[in-house]
Amino acid sequence: MLATSNSYLGMAEGLSQQGFALLPGFLNPAELSQLEQACQPIAHDYGVRLVLQTHPAISLALPWQKIQAVLQAAGMPYAKPVRSIFFNKNAEHNWLVAWHQDMTICVSQKMDVPGYTKWTLKNGAHHVEPPANVLESMLALRIALDAADHDNAALKVMAGSHRHGKLHGAQVDAYIENAAQTDVQVCAMQAGDVLLMKPLLLHASDKANHTTHTSQRRVLHLEFSATALPTPMQWAEAANTVTV
Repeated sequence: MLATSNSYLGMAEGLSQQGFALLPGFLNPAELSQLEQACQPIAHDYGVRLVLQTHPAISLALPWQKIQAVLQAAGMPYAKPVRSIFFNKNAEHNWLVAWHQDMTICVSQKMDVPGYTKWTLKNGAHHVEPPANVLESMLALRIALDAADHDNAALKVMAGSHRHGKLHGAQVDAYIENAAQTDVQVCAMQAGDVLLMKPLLLHASDKANHTTHTSQRRVLHLEFSATALPTPMQWAEAANTVTV
């Protein structure tokens, strides 16, 4: 059954208030198998940037009609994929991620523009921290290729924290210390589930417990936006991703 925006009533309001939403069973078994097969060339890598651009087979394996229905329901009907990363937390690469917000974007070129700071170069691509309104207009879609729970490095989020704008350094520590215990949500997922997340939502993950769980936790992380960047700067991936 093809998902439509009516399948996700209340999503936009929920994302606005909580900053995240879980979509169980987003990929059916055939779609999950097709995506896993497309990811085989990078199955043993622990982190690949620009993955839709460098591995078009992965883009072709995604159910873009379903994704478009989600974006429509989230109030982002014109959003395009602007960054893509493949993660694989496994026995060899099992890292702890402290509480943080995603505050950088990937762009076509470095420019001296007010409000765009902290320029870095990662794998040949320019990354920068943009003004808060650019981040607030974005949405991340994280597709789980493996099951993950509290013991297997499932992402933890601080519900509603995105509503407080950018938090730096001690502000993050203070927010975590003063937050209600019920604000911390562990986003347990099965393979094929999707987590939607606003970039400014505080999130973290522990190391996986590989003594009792699967040896890997693969995630395809896609970011979407309809925001136009200052000319001639462009989103690094938006123009080069096949979404048919």
